[in-house]
Amino acid sequence: MNADNPIVEKAAEAAKKKRRPFGYLFYGDSLKDIKCRPVPQFPGVTTLFELFAVLEKCWSKVTAYPSCQAEWVPDDPSYGQCAITAMQVHDMFGGTIHKIRVSGGGTHYFNRINGEYVDLTREQFDLYGLPVNYEPNQEISREYCGKNKDTYERYRQLQRNIIRFLNAEKK
Repeated sequence: MNADNPIVEKAAEAAKKKRRPFGYLFYGDSLKDIKCRPVPQFPGVTTLFELFAVLEKCWSKVTAYPSCQAEWVPDDPSYGQCAITAMQVHDMFGGTIHKIRVSGGGTHYFNRINGEYVDLTREQFDLYGLPVNYEPNQEISREYCGKNKDTYERYRQLQRNIIRFLNAEKK
């Protein structure tokens, strides 16, 4: 665990202690310790797990997909956050972004890193018993994922949320 930022450490401890009825942190959490590209604006975030722990604190109603915002609740923070999260994971860890259709006809985005699927927002489906089949899927470019103006603005808001969260104790 990175001790460079006590805020990241607290978020990581909270993520570990959170009751997770499905027995894992996120889909693909076997890669939780892989290192990311350094992001100077995100001090202390060095692994996929640390990013996930911080995201759980930074996802919000405003960053959720517009049709999800009315139903977004803090107890299910990943709800409606898949595209912007897949973009952030891609930016920090590389790999590829993929999309699938899920129950009800919606589109869901996730990543593939080192040959493994990684989905930091999988819990939004598990909590409601909705199946997620990662194959077949469509690999999409990072540019495609961020070309929608609303998605790009929510992505930027998520980044602002992360920066504000990580610098909260410095004020």
